[in-house]
Amino acid sequence: MDALSAFLRQFHRIPASECPYNSDHAFRLSRARLRIDAGLVEVEDFDDQRQGWTAEQVWGELQGLLPLMPTDPVVTHGDFSLDNLFLSQGEVVGCIDVSRVGVADRYQDLSILWNCLGEFGPALQERFLSQYGLTHLEFSKLQFHLMLDELF
Repeated sequence: MDALSAFLRQFHRIPASECPYNSDHAFRLSRARLRIDAGLVEVEDFDDQRQGWTAEQVWGELQGLLPLMPTDPVVTHGDFSLDNLFLSQGEVVGCIDVSRVGVADRYQDLSILWNCLGEFGPALQERFLSQYGLTHLEFSKLQFHLMLDELF
């Protein structure tokens, strides 16, 4: 957890002004809407808490969370999951699948890894967030970004 959080802190310290890509929630919502309309959302791959939902149901829930979404822009990986990280001798030495990299709210990355770590129990989720330096989890932002990720 320490290596994961250290790597993500370092990634998030890249100056946003030096990143030419925008991946904020407004941009991602517009892309998600296009994916929904084109029938590209794989609803069978939704997380357990949204099994049986339609893409439109996820979209509706996202819209309900928008007014609660203040942003904290950083350079984000965009799909910061365990599957996209290389570890060696207890350190993160690289990452792949950066097609969604860009300036966005840090919860874009935090929520995806937090969700992955849930498979191993809440203690690891808490350790990761603590080591990252997050003292208070904004659950509505977490849920927003998890639902948004469902549409990709």
